[in-house]
This record gives sequence, structure tokens and C-alpha cells, in this order.
Amino acid sequence: MRSYPNAARGLGKMFWSQILSIIAILTMGILIGLVFSVVSLVVYLVGLYQAREDDSGYSTAFLLAIVSLVLNLLAFIPLLGGIGSLVASILDLVVLYLVCRTTSLLAHSINREDLARQGHMVWTINIVCVVIGVIFTVLGAVPGLMLVSGMINLVVSVVSLVGSILYMVFLYRASKALA
Repeated sequence: MRSYPNAARGLGKMFWSQILSIIAILTMGILIGLVFSVVSLVVYLVGLYQAREDDSGYSTAFLLAIVSLVLNLLAFIPLLGGIGSLVASILDLVVLYLVCRTTSLLAHSINREDLARQGHMVWTINIVCVVIGVIFTVLGAVPGLMLVSGMINLVVSVVSLVGSILYMVFLYRASKALA
């Protein structure tokens, strides 16, 4: 049976970067939270860089993640901030799609259809949450819809959290299956 050791190790690093990201969120507001956030980002990029040796889909994801990082840094420039941040968010979603799709294709090639379906499900949940979140954020600006929009955004936030957890599980399972 074929294996993808670089993708497996890279996805393992990406899994750990998600754990570090959770720690960063929990320690937000103190310096160590910023440190965890930066380390998480670096580990994620290293994981993508390593995985690219087994499939070019990860190469594209890596390049887009770098562009997203640059745009997020440019967001501190007042004139570019809003649009740069928006484009970076879209690129982050594309990176998620590429990781899920590429990993699903590799899983399919080793007859792990369960893992391939899980990757598709993770991507679908995340894109639906983003689309619904954007729609109801815009609707929240309409007088009279603010309360409904806020309640729906709360539900979307919970589903997004579930999507993030499923992404972590997917990364972990894929790192083991592709080894």
C-alpha cells in the first residue's frame, strides 16, 4: 500500500498547530498568548511546507497561506486594512479547502474513503458557516433584524467551533492514515 510520509508528518504538525492556537486563544490578553499564536502559525506553515513534498495541492495551500499572512500584516496599514483583511480571510478559507481536498484525494488513493468523506464534510461545514455568517452579519445592520441576526450568528459560531474540532480530528486521523 502507498504511503505519504511527508504529508503525514506535515498534517501532524498542522494538527499540533491547531492545539497551540487553542492555547493562544485561552491565553489571549497576556504576552504568552501572542507567543503561542505566532508559534502556532509557524508550525502550521512548516507543516504545509513539509506536506507539499507529497502533493502539489499542499504547495498551493502553502503559497496562499504566505500571501494571507502578508495581507494580515498589511491590515495594520489604515488604507489597506479592511480589504487586505477580507482577502486574507478568503485565502484562509481556500487554504482550508486545499488541505481538505488534497488530503481527501490522498486518502482515496489508499482506499480510506471514510477519511476522504470526512475531509469533504469538514470543508462543507466551514464554507456553510462562513457564508451564513457573512449573510447574517450584513443583515445585522438592518434595523429590526439585529436580534435575529445575532442569534443566528451565535448558532453559526457554535457550528464553526464544531467545524474546527472536526478539522483537528481530520488532521490527526489523516496524519496517522497517510504514514
